[in-house]
Amino acid sequence: MRKRWLQSLVALGVCAFVCGAFAEKPNIIFILTDDLGYGDLGVMGHPYVQSPNIDRLANEGIRLEQAYAAAAWCMPSRAAFMNGVYPAREFNKTRVLSADRLTLASMLKEAGYATAHFGKWHMGEGKGAPPPAEYGIDESFTKYSTGPGWTDKEMKEKHHREKTAARYVDLSIDFMMRKKDQPFFINLWVHNPHAVVNPTPEQLAVYKDLEVSIADFENPLQREFMEFVSKYGNVQKAMRAFCADVTAVDKEIGRLLDSLAELGLEENTIVVFSSDNGPAPLLKVGEWDQIVPRYKKDPNLMNSLGSAGPYRDRKIALHDGGIHVPFFIRWPAKIKPGIDRNTVFCGVDLVPTLAGLVGAVAPEGMDGEDLSTAWLGAPQAREKALLWSDTSAWLALRDRQWKAHLQGDTVRLYNLDEDLSESNDLVGAYPEIAAKYFKTLNQWEASIYPKRTSKSKVGGKKKKRND
Repeated sequence: MRKRWLQSLVALGVCAFVCGAFAEKPNIIFILTDDLGYGDLGVMGHPYVQSPNIDRLANEGIRLEQAYAAAAWCMPSRAAFMNGVYPAREFNKTRVLSADRLTLASMLKEAGYATAHFGKWHMGEGKGAPPPAEYGIDESFTKYSTGPGWTDKEMKEKHHREKTAARYVDLSIDFMMRKKDQPFFINLWVHNPHAVVNPTPEQLAVYKDLEVSIADFENPLQREFMEFVSKYGNVQKAMRAFCADVTAVDKEIGRLLDSLAELGLEENTIVVFSSDNGPAPLLKVGEWDQIVPRYKKDPNLMNSLGSAGPYRDRKIALHDGGIHVPFFIRWPAKIKPGIDRNTVFCGVDLVPTLAGLVGAVAPEGMDGEDLSTAWLGAPQAREKALLWSDTSAWLALRDRQWKAHLQGDTVRLYNLDEDLSESNDLVGAYPEIAAKYFKTLNQWEASIYPKRTSKSKVGGKKKKRND
């Protein structure tokens, strides 16, 4: 009884604290990078990357150390940030963000915000796909959408991709200047450092004297990738190019942050920074025969030398290297600087959490949870385990310290408190926990792929699929 009373008291205190901001709603800017790994920034321990502006953003706000994307690749991860729903439920089947659901932008628009999206879209761009305006976005300039964006001529220009961030930031600054007297929301979704990484000579000049040593990276999978590049390409050139690409977008983010301060908007603007998934996929040496034509055609593909930090695998994989992402929130008026090493946050939580912070009405039917208490400095436990599914038969969950995977007939179990690399399978040591998560993942699979037949036991044979 006493515990329940204390919890109620804390909840009332948090509500009063947050609601104090509602009289003057905060502006919101969501900066999303593309294939930036957990370990790809100076503040996250990269031995070479210079990212002073993003580092400053991280150090002036709260850093969520247990933050995840809702998917291991671009399109579904972005959809989850926008609607708070696991992409396996809908998006993975249609590849188009549903216009029937309220999105982050439409929710904020209903709450009185001016809304904009500048940068990559990639949530449906084919014939018949709704334009950004149908998702509650007032102004947009994008790539991979049916709305306003780059011309074919512009996209064919040399170093086009490397210059896009500057344009997106220019548009964001202009929008802020025009909307500074009302609350505004901006999605700033840059392309860096997604392949193909090919910086301009000016961007490369920052790293012209960089000397790369594979020994500077602790993760053996990162070293394996770098050894692959050393054997078939030029690891010095590749790393200089990758670092230059990250530093180039850092420079543009610095311009945005400086403009916020100059406009007097810094104090009451929530700036969220993250990535859509882990670094570009690891290509093993044994795959060289299959990929050599692609690399011969464009050697710059080898410049994608991003780092997953201490985690296993990269983009596409459901091990933490593919989904564990950097995540920072700065709001000087309400958030004290710090590091939260405990709260497990996911992309599906963004919509309900921002709703909780600004007093908006959150959409119904979301998988995400309101973790605004954690953003305000108090670690917060999730009510439910996190779930993932790719478009094949790989499923995963995160529940407190436990990470479980289901692939085919096999369930694997890891304790992330002790095993960041997910290399020590504990199914034999904790059979009851493994069986519990095996059941959960089977139920998850049945709910999203009803034609599939569930397995009957841990390690059991899987019946033939009907799809």
